[in-house]
Amino acid sequence: MLSVMLVLFAVLLGTDVVIKKRVDEELNLGEERELRSSRFVIRKVYNRGFLLNLFDRYPAAVRGLSALAGAGVLIWDCLTFAKKRNYVRKVGMTLVSAGAASNLFDRLAMGRVVDYIGFRTDVSDESDKESKGKKFLGKITANLGDVYLVLGSVLVMAGEILGVLWPGRK
Repeated sequence: MLSVMLVLFAVLLGTDVVIKKRVDEELNLGEERELRSSRFVIRKVYNRGFLLNLFDRYPAAVRGLSALAGAGVLIWDCLTFAKKRNYVRKVGMTLVSAGAASNLFDRLAMGRVVDYIGFRTDVSDESDKESKGKKFLGKITANLGDVYLVLGSVLVMAGEILGVLWPGRK
């Protein structure tokens, strides 16, 4: 089981790192490329802070806290994989670890994370609440590592819930 999770981790991490490198090399900062028939765009954005550039004015603190969080994920991984069963939680932690490692690598190596997945919202009128919400959504840019973190967190929670509801059937 551990070897399967290591392969999954490597594939997920490698995919995000390769896409980030390609976006970083081929797009100008802020440039967007639309995907046909999709609500998504490829957009090059540098995130020097946490979620939505939070604390971007404190790069040393962001790097330090990111390294600390990465160490926490590694410890949590060790605890998760030391236990038998609970495969849902293990897959979730593999996703969380791949996302965290990808973003941590960017942050420590370059001092910023390359984000590239944006949402096309086509908002022309800002008068109502829905338009303002769409405009906000249109400003959000993420990467696959962020997607891995969210999906992995959901799976970890689901694994925990399943463990509580059906002990021994994880």
